[in-house]
Amino acid sequence: MIQQNKFTVSNVLIAVSILFTWMSLVLNIIPTLWLSNYYIDNWNYIFWFITLFTSQFLHGWWMHLLFNSVFIYYFGNIVEVILGRNKMILFFIFSAITTWIAVTFLSDWVTIWISWFAMALLSFYTLQLWSKNNPEYKWWITAMVLNIVIGFAPWISFVGHFFWIISWVLYWGILKFTKYWLR
Repeated sequence: MIQQNKFTVSNVLIAVSILFTWMSLVLNIIPTLWLSNYYIDNWNYIFWFITLFTSQFLHGWWMHLLFNSVFIYYFGNIVEVILGRNKMILFFIFSAITTWIAVTFLSDWVTIWISWFAMALLSFYTLQLWSKNNPEYKWWITAMVLNIVIGFAPWISFVGHFFWIISWVLYWGILKFTKYWLR
């Protein structure tokens, strides 16, 4: 039996999320680390850039952290096996930057978003099943639609949820277009 590497990108993201969320809740500094267009409006570009990193790993409460960790552990490790470590890292960075820009300029409120990476993983998995003509992809499209609908809840960022999906579709298209496709 082959032992899976415990230091996958997904597992590291989960560990960093647990650490950042714990620190921010204990130190009561979450609102200063969330992504917000407040920093752009006040010409504080350095802190705005810092929030690109910090907001990636924050959760507003422990159940949010638990659900996202389970989801990212399951789907993230599957996707990483398919993509490989380097493409998975590039995928995370590409998705983080495109969503960071979208949320900054298309959303009016503070945001955190590791859960949106879960949406990106779900999008990848769905496209992978679709490209292999696996009819199971239809169930995952339903899950994606439900998550987009959840984005309309007043405490959840629709822009964030939607742009993680957009970012993955763009990344998938770039990989396909450049023929730097899955191994």
